[in-house]
Amino acid sequence: MSEHIESTPEVTQNSTEGQLVVFALGEEEFGVDIHQVKEIVRMPDLTAVPKSPEYVAGICNLRGKVLPALDSRNRFGLKKREVTEDSRLLVVETGGNATGLIVDGLREVMHINDEQVAPPPAVCKGIDRGFLSGVVKKDDDKRLVLILKLAEVLKIEDEGPAAAQDAGGRAGAGPASETVKEEVEDDEQLVSFHISDEEYAFNIDSVREILRVSEITEVPNVPAYIKGVITVREQLIPIIDLRLLLGIDELIAGNIIELEMIVKEHRQWLVDLEQAIEGGEQFTGALEPAHCAFGRWLVANPALVENELFRELRPRHTVFHELGHELLDLAATDQETSLSRFKDELIPQGKDIIDSLERLKVDISAIIKNNQRIMVVENGTLFMGFLVDSVKEVLRLPKALIDAPPWNISSGHREVAGVAKIDEGRRLIMIMDEKNLIGEKESVMLDEIKQNKEQDNPDQSQTLAEQSLVEEQLVTFFIGEEEYGVKIMQVQEINRLEEITSVPKAPEFIDGVTNLRGNVIPVMNIRKLFGREEREKDDRTRIVIVDIAGKKTGLRVDRVNEVLRIPKSDIDDTPPIVAGSDAARFMEGVCKLDGGRRMVMLINVQQILGADELETFNEMDGKKTPPKAVEKAAGKVKKPVGRKKMKIAE
Repeated sequence: MSEHIESTPEVTQNSTEGQLVVFALGEEEFGVDIHQVKEIVRMPDLTAVPKSPEYVAGICNLRGKVLPALDSRNRFGLKKREVTEDSRLLVVETGGNATGLIVDGLREVMHINDEQVAPPPAVCKGIDRGFLSGVVKKDDDKRLVLILKLAEVLKIEDEGPAAAQDAGGRAGAGPASETVKEEVEDDEQLVSFHISDEEYAFNIDSVREILRVSEITEVPNVPAYIKGVITVREQLIPIIDLRLLLGIDELIAGNIIELEMIVKEHRQWLVDLEQAIEGGEQFTGALEPAHCAFGRWLVANPALVENELFRELRPRHTVFHELGHELLDLAATDQETSLSRFKDELIPQGKDIIDSLERLKVDISAIIKNNQRIMVVENGTLFMGFLVDSVKEVLRLPKALIDAPPWNISSGHREVAGVAKIDEGRRLIMIMDEKNLIGEKESVMLDEIKQNKEQDNPDQSQTLAEQSLVEEQLVTFFIGEEEYGVKIMQVQEINRLEEITSVPKAPEFIDGVTNLRGNVIPVMNIRKLFGREEREKDDRTRIVIVDIAGKKTGLRVDRVNEVLRIPKSDIDDTPPIVAGSDAARFMEGVCKLDGGRRMVMLINVQQILGADELETFNEMDGKKTPPKAVEKAAGKVKKPVGRKKMKIAE
């Protein structure tokens, strides 16, 4: 909620009176010419900007505009204080740029005249005299209000190379080495996904984007695998359940049936184990947790394992089986103790496991839908959305690791274009040919469905291909609570973070190196690079593989969120108060999503290292940084050479 301000003539050297908006920072009072105050709002949520000046608290969305916010206490060298109910954001404007000043509270709108304004004092409790244009003395000089010189307060202190860098120097993905170009030609880039316990992939050139599952509008008189249509930025996309198309059971109904069988098996497991302990009968049930129905089901549904409910249940299930195994062994020497512990310990654990499985039957639909994705794939002039169990990763593979499909697959299943062999053949990915997934008859039917639906909306004439000219496609990830985006043309693949080997005398922001299919790549810790607090890795930690100065590099991030397309009109320029800082080197703008409620900072990974950082980074493998790369990091390259653009979606 903003607070309305009525104003009278501006305070200038030629005026005899004017008005100040007076605010407090602790015991000190400051005044700003009312004509420079646009509005006053309650404190919004702020998104921190990495490597910006310390006094830049962050950025926020104010009615569709990206607004930088300054910590006034920090700027004036005052003691830090937490935001309270009285805190406000004073939105001021100077030089055509709006900025928010965080203040402890508002006091009044004060009428003043020239006689009450004196020059600023030589010393004022550590506040830079250059920030002040004067002081108002009230109540027989007992009350002093310091008048701010906003142009100086909002002036960026460090106008080094980053500030001098023009937009052209930040926007492009600079030149790559000849070696990297050759690698691009010899590699295949894929987006892999799960259907049941099998891994499939589409060539990334065919994938337009990947969406979360939203409401699907059903279409009558179509095959079961056609789930209906959705609207994507005013375009209708037919949705195909890839499970049903490949002859695999429907995901939700099939999993509910399996969970019912798992509950039944665990009940019988307890009955059989008790009889084996009590009567000495041979126990034929699964003692190893991985061999029981639930263990096998987890292996067949890898995407579900990451859900919190499953992560919490899995260790309890393991303990349950281990205790059963222990009691069965104990029965051979001490039947009485074994039976007593069975009733006192194992029965309650079993009941707890079964109750959890029963709850999962209720929750499984929401869990599955949260993991499912719609992969929008281009097939000629038709865009189709394939419903898959989950998306695994974006990966780049040498073409030498991709074999033609075996004769027993290729003879009857033209939808398989090849088989990728990873981890020395232990992991196989079937690469799908979207052109052969749907036959000509089905393609005509899907096109007719789309056209019939569009007759109700004749204005929706712009194709997705046309929209891509005015859109950007990004990979977004989180560092703590802040969300960042990288243009997808800069991302080579996304992987889980495996074992890292430390490197002596490596730069502080380098965690070490990791093995990526036989290639040793450095892992850059974005938290350290951005001056964030360190955090242990977990099962959501990922490395985003990019090219920095011709070197394949992994960016360690807390978690990857999604791949999305946004209109270029929803990307605002970097705020001027930030554009003059070190952050300007790599910040390309601020993306406003969900009506401005969500903000994503767009960064250029080619510029993420400064000149000194780039120098030490290249010294890791004995390479000397090329002079142009150093100049580029320092923001002196005006027009980068175009790099081969990779057409990828999510």
